[in-house]
Amino acid sequence: MTESLVQISMKDENNLNCSYAIVTKDTISVILIWKDLECGIFDYDALKKSSCASYLLLKHYYKSSYAKKDFYKLIGKMCKKHKDSKYFANRIIEDNRIVLDEFNHEHERNEEEKIIFEKRYSEFINFVLDHNSKF
Repeated sequence: MTESLVQISMKDENNLNCSYAIVTKDTISVILIWKDLECGIFDYDALKKSSCASYLLLKHYYKSSYAKKDFYKLIGKMCKKHKDSKYFANRIIEDNRIVLDEFNHEHERNEEEKIIFEKRYSEFINFVLDHNSKF
């Protein structure tokens, strides 16, 4: 059995204007942060200790309804992942950025999207860094 501890704070119950979930397996935790049209997964302990927000996965969305649904789906996926997965004990350093397009299809960013999402990416990462002590 895969055992996970999940703590969730939705944006309507906190003062951060975002929703987040902390998923813990043994002593390793990841945090999923969903704000507006971005959702990122980060090493929770590293985020709390550092001024660097290095994501394990970052997703951009075209529709908020897709972002909300995917946030819940990602929580479930993190719960199902084995503690030795790349999200927990065996981290892989990679630029893992995905786009969920207006047709609800996932793909890696293309050249045009790299430009389109750069400002949103910067705003999201700055938000995470500005509030990392509050998660």
